[in-house]
Amino acid sequence: MTNSKLHPQGWISLGIESKHEERAKRVRAARDRLYGNIYIEAATDERWVGDLGEITFNSWLNHMGIQGFKWVRDNAAGQPDFVTALNIRIGVKTVKRKVPPREDYTAQITARHAEEPIDEFFFMTYEIAKRRMWLLGGIDRKRFLQVARYYGAGESVHDNYQVREGHEIYNIEIASLASPSEWIGRIT
Repeated sequence: MTNSKLHPQGWISLGIESKHEERAKRVRAARDRLYGNIYIEAATDERWVGDLGEITFNSWLNHMGIQGFKWVRDNAAGQPDFVTALNIRIGVKTVKRKVPPREDYTAQITARHAEEPIDEFFFMTYEIAKRRMWLLGGIDRKRFLQVARYYGAGESVHDNYQVREGHEIYNIEIASLASPSEWIGRIT
């Protein structure tokens, strides 16, 4: 991971080397063999982007000198992605985009994940064509669910995104998130 940049909104962007994408694809394939896929998948889903988000998040925690956290990789289905030394359970949510994020964009979780054992969500966006990961920020689960909007199957989030059956979501403006540095200070 290279070329880290801090943006005025507090977001962090960094370049991702192809070897990390390949690792994420291997992780996704291994997880699918273990747990299967509970969702109907479209060819454009690029599900490995979520695994790349976890790899990036792990690297960021290490870079920040955060001690005592655990990356949950074994028996991971229905579990948090990370657990801090203070036993705060974190769900890392990463989506792919063709363009860099804007302040009026939103972040989301799949509705099926709303009741998982998570205390905090951390959101990232992967600008896939440029291999650039954006760390956008975090929010506690209770607050997220209070302010998020639910979108059911067939509803449109925007002109280019209609929610598919089985992929219902809770969606929030990324302006509602604490910046990465604010958020990391709160949970450690």
